[in-house]
Amino acid sequence: MPANTQLSPGVVVLERDLSANFDVQQGNVGVIAGPFKWGPVNEVVENSDEQEVVDRFGGPDDYNYEHWFSGIQFLQYGGLLKTIRTDAAALKNAVSDGTATPVTPVKIQNTDVYEQTFEQPASANNWEFAVRYPGTLGNSVRMFLTDAGADQILALPAPGSGNEWRFTSGDALTAASGAAGKVHSYRIKLTVDTVVGTFVPGTSTTIEISGSNEAVDVLSWDADLKILEIGIPTAGVTGIIADGMTVTQGTNTAVIATSGIARELLSVTNKGSINFAASDSVDDAASTAVTVSSVRIEYLEREYLPGQKWINVAERPGTTRYATEKGGHRDELHILVLDYDGGVSGTPYTLLEKHIGLSKGSDARSTVGETNYYKEVLKQFSNWVLWGEHPAMVFTVGASAAAGDWGLSVANRDFNLVRNTRGSLEEPSGDTTYGSNGGSTLFYDFVGGADYAISNSAYQFTSDDLNTAFSLVDDPESQDIDFIISGPAGPNESAGLAKITHLISICEQRKDCMAFFSPLRANIIGRTDGDEIAKEIVEYFDKAGGSNYAVFDSGYKYIYDKYNDVFRYIPCNGDVAGLVLDTALTEEPWFSPAGFNRGNIRNSVRLAYSPKKDQRDKLYSSRVNPLVTFPGQGTILYGDKTAQGFASAFDRINVRRLFIVIEDVIADAAQTVLFEQNDDITRSSFTGLVEPYLRDVQGRRGIVDYLVKCDSSNNPQDAVDRGEFYAEIFIKPTPTINYITLTFTATRSGVAFSEAGEG
Repeated sequence: MPANTQLSPGVVVLERDLSANFDVQQGNVGVIAGPFKWGPVNEVVENSDEQEVVDRFGGPDDYNYEHWFSGIQFLQYGGLLKTIRTDAAALKNAVSDGTATPVTPVKIQNTDVYEQTFEQPASANNWEFAVRYPGTLGNSVRMFLTDAGADQILALPAPGSGNEWRFTSGDALTAASGAAGKVHSYRIKLTVDTVVGTFVPGTSTTIEISGSNEAVDVLSWDADLKILEIGIPTAGVTGIIADGMTVTQGTNTAVIATSGIARELLSVTNKGSINFAASDSVDDAASTAVTVSSVRIEYLEREYLPGQKWINVAERPGTTRYATEKGGHRDELHILVLDYDGGVSGTPYTLLEKHIGLSKGSDARSTVGETNYYKEVLKQFSNWVLWGEHPAMVFTVGASAAAGDWGLSVANRDFNLVRNTRGSLEEPSGDTTYGSNGGSTLFYDFVGGADYAISNSAYQFTSDDLNTAFSLVDDPESQDIDFIISGPAGPNESAGLAKITHLISICEQRKDCMAFFSPLRANIIGRTDGDEIAKEIVEYFDKAGGSNYAVFDSGYKYIYDKYNDVFRYIPCNGDVAGLVLDTALTEEPWFSPAGFNRGNIRNSVRLAYSPKKDQRDKLYSSRVNPLVTFPGQGTILYGDKTAQGFASAFDRINVRRLFIVIEDVIADAAQTVLFEQNDDITRSSFTGLVEPYLRDVQGRRGIVDYLVKCDSSNNPQDAVDRGEFYAEIFIKPTPTINYITLTFTATRSGVAFSEAGEG
């Protein structure tokens, strides 16, 4: 305390800043890379629990379960798991251009790749939308898009004489009432009977009118309802369609039922115009006037699937508030994403996500100021689809198509509208849904998604693919990790050794994490000779070299896979890393994770190999930590060695962890003296930060003693002149007990214990 400088009674307020003190850090982040069947590729994703892994990367299957459960087992002990989906040549994203013609699939590994390669129009994508992640799961996805579309359905009477009405999409419509707009589409709906065969949309078809066969376009065929939807060719037909006439398509025939004809003109009202009304007269393409019989709101009948109406999803898209304020018109659209065949959810037609009230305008903003441009919203918020090109099947609202192009600013722009020229998905199979061809819904069926190739009951990827994935975490400044979980060794010894070499190199480069490894599966599973198993495990790890940043174990455990209702053997390196984590969370990071107090392996039905004492001796002397099942005690990690090849303090897990923790903390403390004055005051200040921390670690049984040397003796003037700062920190780590000797001595009853002890 400073000396009292007061000359008369009073109160002096003093402050002491302890905010620069540093707490003991306990790392809890693991990382694993593997061939997961869904999710982004070569992107580090943080998961806090098992369900998050399932949601983002899918569950385990017969080809990736060793990788999947290695990570999940780590999570059972607490902490966070960073998961990286490994790339492979075979992976492809499902894509669609909205037509029936399959599009060449692409590979979009992650958002960065999408932005760099596919997002810009200059990339000349041949697809309009893609499923966000590679894999066959994307082939189950279907997307439905609608906008304001047609405004009204104008029901028309049959012509009194002459020929059928001719209306061509895009032609102007006007009425004496002041209503004005354009023809969106025109269709004639026929209810038929006496049906032979099944009609195919898009195939040459004729209708017998007054003894003459006239060509018409089949837009849709509903075999169940016996509704045949036709369109009149641009050149028109001679005569008027009437009840009882026969429609012929090859060997397929049908007869028009009594009162079975409905003529429907879909219209788009011009901006600022009133709507059309019953009794309005409009001219067809032949300038023939026709009086509207009745008017219906088209959106109330619009479907995205048979019997599934858009009105039950959301109100009709129109003009967003943002566009309204800037003079724009009809920029709004809705998007639905469905699990069409149940491949994602298990239930066909399950709604995966919906995006309501998006905008076609590139500058559009929501009411809270965030982007509302549909391309950007999908990129930022959709888990299932990405934009590639603006839809091609659109209806030109203004004088030119370019004036209403999507992706431009909204100011004073009347955006083009959706007009489907393909028809729906084949629903039911082989048919096109009534009202979809020429309708205001675009349907996207995604194809071409591909998984990893499969060989020897495993997904295939190269060592380079795996190295690329794990290398995403090699920079300690950008990725915080503490444990690298290797999962299975690989398909063979060379692949396993290559993995060990690469992961150790990451740890030694970072110097703040450890990697965990299990033996080759083939050396354990299905084997019965324990001595031979121990021998092959030792030989395998002997070839791997040494490092005190690595930990070798001896085990595979048998667990229940609830996702597939089977039992499986999986490597235990995720568990061993989990024990190290759990020890840090429940005790201290510098305590040993082994033994009966802290080394109990969870979720183990049994071990594939539980070594006996003599086998454990061989394993442990070769840096392999045995996993052992003891009757009544469970499965125990029965060793705490690192993979270092020579004896030193760092051949123990607890010591390596101790130094990782204190080095990380003190390095952070050193950041506080960067660019400060290089003098005794700064050196003393640094020492004052470090020593209380080490004293705390000592009090928590991490170290026996320490010394911090940071003064002029190790900071000579020439070093100071070069801007250099040196501190030497000497640590005596607290060792763990590995070998216990108990001596029991029997004495005669008349002998004092002091005499026996002295003897």
